[in-house]
Amino acid sequence: MRSLFAITFAALASVASAQPMTFGGPETAPSAFGPDPIMQITMTFQTRIEGSGDSRDVPTATAQETARRTLYHMAANECTVLAEYWKAECRLNSFTVELADGSAGGPGVQPLAPLMAGTAVFELKLASPGR
Repeated sequence: MRSLFAITFAALASVASAQPMTFGGPETAPSAFGPDPIMQITMTFQTRIEGSGDSRDVPTATAQETARRTLYHMAANECTVLAEYWKAECRLNSFTVELADGSAGGPGVQPLAPLMAGTAVFELKLASPGR
């Protein structure tokens, strides 16, 4: 009985080891950037908030909205330029808008015009070299 078991085990082991091995086609070299390389670019845009008679006044809601729309337009145009330049797909990952009060001049110095700044983080998905 033991010899039958040993013969069966040996036969199964030889069948298992005789299975054909398959290999995939030519593999591309691994990239340091991973399979889908994505590059991030951070930019800051700035615009004046128009419409205030005195630079110490709080800008109106309409003037602030116009400035925000200007910043959004700048960011959208920049994504188009980045995509064209890098030959990549571009998307805006995040966008932060800040209102500067114009008081950076200090005492005795005429205040600066109110400014609004936007910081954009773009993600560029680079095309693979074979495309």
